Amino acid sequence: MNLRALIAAGLVCLAFGPAQAWELVIAFTSDLHASLPRLSALEPWLADADLVLDAGDAWEDLWRLTGLPQALATARRMGELGYQAMVLGNHEMYLGPALREVILAAPFPVVVTNLSGDLPVEQWTVLEAGGLRVLILGLLWEEYPWSLWPGVRLEEPVGAVREALAHAPAHDLVILLGHMELGEARRVAQGVPECDLFVLGHDHLWLEAPLWVEGVPIVQAGHRAGGLGLVRLSPQGLEYQLVRLERKPLPGFWLPALAALLGLLLAPGP
Repeated sequence: MNLRALIAAGLVCLAFGPAQAWELVIAFTSDLHASLPRLSALEPWLADADLVLDAGDAWEDLWRLTGLPQALATARRMGELGYQAMVLGNHEMYLGPALREVILAAPFPVVVTNLSGDLPVEQWTVLEAGGLRVLILGLLWEEYPWSLWPGVRLEEPVGAVREALAHAPAHDLVILLGHMELGEARRVAQGVPECDLFVLGHDHLWLEAPLWVEGVPIVQAGHRAGGLGLVRLSPQGLEYQLVRLERKPLPGFWLPALAALLGLLLAPGP
């Protein structure tokens, strides 16, 4: 059953008897890029949501030369704020083999449905909220440092989702977390009309309204914790709000990195 079926069931109940009311509030972020100083500003909205999700590139910021300490700290803080699942982004892959440590330390499942190899990710997870079973699938596509991950392979997204839907446990709703360009997300949405919500990351878009593709709503909420998206699902349909916040400056790591590099270059030889 998906959102369309649940809405239809609600209409039948309204016509022939008392309806069982339900409502699900989903808060989501994308492309946090280890913006730890800004995360606390999101807390009032995250705390009121039934589900808190992220669409990848949460733990690393190449432009600020963040690394494993910042990734671990961000994962821990996300757990404290109630995040329940995320998909990997290409920036997580830049962490190299240290990424395994962050995934294992994260207090929530990391879901990549179309990844095979030696990373400790989940193919799917089922979250219970508002009396509903919500199947979470995750997709990462193409743009990641292949040379760092010779033992990892990405499967074609639509085929991977269809395979997962054939074997996943019983569920009421399907949410896709995708880290890919918008054009690829459109193609995926066309191939997976069962999807009730497609939370997208990668392009840093501030989508003021859902982008509907074959009945699938695609949403995205900017980058670096400058805001978040809120989706309210009910028998009446979908409501969406993009919340944008004033952004504090983020600390840079260029000077410490350059100082460390200079120290290595100037260090006396053996």
